[in-house]
Amino acid sequence: MAQREDADGNRRWSIDRRTLGLWLLGLLAALAVLWGLGAAAPVLIPLAGAFFVAVAVAPVGRWVRDRVPPRLALLGPLAAMLTVLLVLAVFAGGLWFIGQRVAGEVPRHAEELQRLWEQANGWIDGLRERFLGGSGGDSDGGGGGAEALSGLVASVLAAAREAVSTVVIVLFLALLMLVEAPVWREKIVKTLGPERCATTVTAVTAIAQQFRRFLLVSTTLGLITGALYIGWLSLFGIDFLFLWGFLAFLLNYIPVIGSVGAATLPVLMALAQSGSTTALMVAGGLLVIEQVMGNFIGPRLEGKQLAISPLVIVSSLLLWSWLWGAAGTVLAVPMTVLIAIALSHIDALRPFAFVLSDKSDRRRFEARTRPE
Repeated sequence: MAQREDADGNRRWSIDRRTLGLWLLGLLAALAVLWGLGAAAPVLIPLAGAFFVAVAVAPVGRWVRDRVPPRLALLGPLAAMLTVLLVLAVFAGGLWFIGQRVAGEVPRHAEELQRLWEQANGWIDGLRERFLGGSGGDSDGGGGGAEALSGLVASVLAAAREAVSTVVIVLFLALLMLVEAPVWREKIVKTLGPERCATTVTAVTAIAQQFRRFLLVSTTLGLITGALYIGWLSLFGIDFLFLWGFLAFLLNYIPVIGSVGAATLPVLMALAQSGSTTALMVAGGLLVIEQVMGNFIGPRLEGKQLAISPLVIVSSLLLWSWLWGAAGTVLAVPMTVLIAIALSHIDALRPFAFVLSDKSDRRRFEARTRPE
């Protein structure tokens, strides 16, 4: 777009045809990429998950491989995958423990949960009648809670079966990536030459290190947040303590939205169990915990890690969940962080990383994310 003077001497804005064509071409290319990502979801989702797993545990495999004879180099990837299996075993054990505790406590709260369900149905029916002119007479009443619970259980079981099959595929692909990583690195060096490849390898290594730091920081923050949730809720005698702490730990990997979801459920439980006064006190304490973790402890643990704007996080969640469904919700934040870190290590693309970050000062952003 440029300013030009017409025959009467007036200045008018005009769009260069070449510039307009480039913008339209870029828009079409972006739409084509989005369509391709959505169409190739069954292939890209396991590959993306396997890539993140391989990057996360690669240092374990490298450490073992450097300390064994070359003929036993396969022990490196196997040790890395054993680490993943141990993490999954701890995760499954935690789920089993929490499930046993919840199953033992649910009968004591059946009436409270049923009452809360009926109140929620009445509130929703009232909104429907007020704004949409509908009637609340179609509600199932007391049986709605049981039917909804049985449907929820069936959905969870189906999702669990699909998740297990996906995890098996992801682990197998991650093992192959770890085994063949040194081979592919040698291929790239021999194809491009040592000098041309050195800069790229250094940048990729820095990106991987920073991404692993992101995972470590998120895990640490999640553990601290979960422990604080359990401690605060225990003061009010709220049941299902370990469930709320576990959810706080998991949802910590999803900034902004995750903290809202982690706090809402225990507040609803406090409302059903002890009334509105206790629920307000619980909500206030959880809000303080989230503020302390997000504004004080989190930034100190992050160090030079690239932080993403909350608006970008929410937008990425919407985009990736639209493209890849539930798997996209899980992978949205890691992919966005990885993309932002990669952009920050490429001088020509660093302005785009600045746009994605939560910084408003360009100089502070440059000082914080400049590759060492």
